[in-house]
Amino acid sequence: MNKTIKYIFQFFLLILIQVFVLNNINLFGYLNPYVYILFLISYQFNNNLSETIFLGFLLGISLDLISQSAGAHTIACLTISFLRPYFAIFALRLKFSELPKNLISKDTRLLNKIGFLFLMVFIHHFILFFIIFLDPRSIFLILKNTFFTTLFSIIVIWPILTLLETKND
Repeated sequence: MNKTIKYIFQFFLLILIQVFVLNNINLFGYLNPYVYILFLISYQFNNNLSETIFLGFLLGISLDLISQSAGAHTIACLTISFLRPYFAIFALRLKFSELPKNLISKDTRLLNKIGFLFLMVFIHHFILFFIIFLDPRSIFLILKNTFFTTLFSIIVIWPILTLLETKND
């Protein structure tokens, strides 16, 4: 399948799954997995940063418009879209020019994938909940929601990620 068509299909499918299925899950009354960031996690590194940031903006604004969340998803997606190469450099301990085309491949070590996944999900969730609560006095509530939702999201994202693994070309 053409990679562009694959990414377009993945983009819309993740948004639809997030809005119509996962936003209706409230484990313990507040835990909600955010799987839509899987698009930014699995997107290839051979594309330029501007394109990735633009796609992060489209992903976030789509969710904000559908779920009426006042820009929180957009700000979180833009931030992790920008920081994504730096997280990959940190997780893989490589230079930017040495990054593999697809970080989520069978050739990438397990601990590197876990580190990259954790950084992406944790920073996204921290920014998302900070924007949603927008009160420095609620820092413990923000950290609690960030921590537990990050764990729940990683538990949901990991099996999907293993299905998306490819052989690095």
